[in-house]
Amino acid sequence: MKKSLLLGLSLSVCALILFSPWRHPLRVTEPVLAQHPPTLVASAGQWYTPPGIPAPGCAAQPNPDPDPDIRFQPGTLSLDRFRSALQPVSWPQYTPDWVKTYQPPEQVALAHPTNFGERFLLDAQGRSAARPPLIVLHETVVSGWQTVRFFQTAHYNDADQASYHALIKRDGSIFYLVPPDKRAFGAGNSVFNSPNGPETTQTNPKFSASVNNFAYHISFETPPDGNHNGRTHSGYTDRQYASLAWLIAKTGVSDDRITTHQAVDRSGSRLDPRSFDRRKFALYLQQFPKTNEISIGCWQP
Repeated sequence: MKKSLLLGLSLSVCALILFSPWRHPLRVTEPVLAQHPPTLVASAGQWYTPPGIPAPGCAAQPNPDPDPDIRFQPGTLSLDRFRSALQPVSWPQYTPDWVKTYQPPEQVALAHPTNFGERFLLDAQGRSAARPPLIVLHETVVSGWQTVRFFQTAHYNDADQASYHALIKRDGSIFYLVPPDKRAFGAGNSVFNSPNGPETTQTNPKFSASVNNFAYHISFETPPDGNHNGRTHSGYTDRQYASLAWLIAKTGVSDDRITTHQAVDRSGSRLDPRSFDRRKFALYLQQFPKTNEISIGCWQP
């Protein structure tokens, strides 16, 4: 495990919190998400039903106003829209048996198309938007169920839109929310400071540049004691760390391009994922061989 991973994984969050009148909104969250009353979130039994399958591929260049709508094609949404079939791997001789057989429960819960967008081949100024894929880690602050409901609720105001690509619940199960070739709205006004210089892409001239066009956003479900403004909580489960390592290994992304919301956030207000055990994560990650089952790249449809 490269030292750059351990140094680069600092605390931060694209957290989801619903406003309660008896306390102040959490400052560690995206501020607009902290202001929405629960009535704006789809209630139990009102799962969003997509109109088909998000068409694969990327858009050429963003329109100044508005960004193009997500294109759908007929069909039934399934797991293979989020990752390809499991690939055979060559396991090192001393790989633990549990690693070879590890398979977290997986579920598709597509975000409403107002909460994610196309990845673009060109930025808002017509320049190449090509960047190596980046993993950005988050936490939810509220429950996984509330997070999914929020993302599956239509938000027509640009400032209200948010999403991750994947959510890892406390039991290690994975919810796939946005296909990997689409742009999740996980880190507005953000930049990744790579060894080759700052990396960020502006896809809308009305908003600050961000890492969203080349980032794959993964969030932990926060423990119940984490719904507060503090800098720490009880942490994440071993199953969450194992599932995170399992998932990231399938992207093939190099260790030095795994970071956190806090590290890329330019506002200085994000802390997630709080209480993240970087050493434990590094130990899990080195157990799983890298594959390309999740393709984050952008290509012409």
